[in-house]
Amino acid sequence: MIKEQKSNIQDKLKSSISLGVTHDYVNLRTVAFWMILGIVMVTIILIGLYNLYNYNQFLSTQQAAINAEYHELEQLRERDRQKLTSFEMIDEENRRFRIPIDSAMTLIASDR
Repeated sequence: MIKEQKSNIQDKLKSSISLGVTHDYVNLRTVAFWMILGIVMVTIILIGLYNLYNYNQFLSTQQAAINAEYHELEQLRERDRQKLTSFEMIDEENRRFRIPIDSAMTLIASDR
């Protein structure tokens, strides 16, 4: 029975070879090289993407800080502009008033 199976396998092999099919000899060194190279390349790409993400987060945070600082600066400028262009009583007992800077400049110029 074993001889019959062996003969059957040899017949199948001869028939496969006649059809152009041959046994593949796999070079394990080449396969290992390409697997390691592929893993290294994927790792490098992932590290690059991670660094790109961190850089983008840094830029977003920096832009948000700049916008917040700009908003605070605008509020300070608006408050100062209001003080420079409005009438206001500062001290009622001593009769101290705040007048717009343009009016103050006109009064000083007319006094001289």
